[in-house]
Amino acid sequence: MRRLLLISFCFLLVHVASAQASKVRITSLVLTHERAGWRVDFPGETKSEYSLREGDLLTKIDSRGAATVGPLAITAAFNASFDRSVPLTVRRGAQQVKVNLWRSDGPAPVPTLGAKQGYVSVSETAPDFALPSLTDIPTRLSAQRGKWVLISFWATWCGPCQQEAEILNRLAKTYPQQLTVLALAVKDSREKLNAFSAKVHPAYTILDAGPLTGQTALSYGVGKPTGGGSVPVNVLVRPDGTIAYVQGGYEEPSPLEKQVSDFITAK
Repeated sequence: MRRLLLISFCFLLVHVASAQASKVRITSLVLTHERAGWRVDFPGETKSEYSLREGDLLTKIDSRGAATVGPLAITAAFNASFDRSVPLTVRRGAQQVKVNLWRSDGPAPVPTLGAKQGYVSVSETAPDFALPSLTDIPTRLSAQRGKWVLISFWATWCGPCQQEAEILNRLAKTYPQQLTVLALAVKDSREKLNAFSAKVHPAYTILDAGPLTGQTALSYGVGKPTGGGSVPVNVLVRPDGTIAYVQGGYEEPSPLEKQVSDFITAK
């Protein structure tokens, strides 16, 4: 009995140690979820940006505790800083520091609390959806449980999205048993999507997600109720339905392939 308990305890330690924390990547900035908030990291040569410094722990965003804010809502808040100065609280060493997050040009305006964006999910679980493929066969996210799922919001009118298509193809072909790749087209036409599919012959599934004001785009923070939004946005979902990684925007070279591979192959 004692040996059995010891084995069980060792398994628990291994299981906990192998679990990877959720991450959000926004251009040169990476946020990693911790128990007390989101840790700031700059993987490149830059060690500070947007009034944030490497090693800062984001503890409050707007008026909410950051530890309870999921990856999609964190990404949406950083995107909101193009339109308003977002008030943050970070733990910098032993100090609590107030920071105004502003990502547009010019001096930062007076920070304002954002309206409660109930349309963007604050959960760690990826919002479910059921969307038609190009052959009108519906695909439901929750039906993919047990496999990793890469959700890529894109459009045929988005140049960087075309560059990512090759990455999505390689990932789908490299991990056919472990990974399902779903490319969710927004604000697009079936004619253009069919032409793209005929040209590229994707190894992944293209779904029609409708307008940027649609429920799926809103819940993932890709679109806004007033219109507008941004792509590409990539969301990696674990086999249990929780979000492992969010990447907003496009970088050259793109870190997407390595990040997805690292999560899938982690022991």
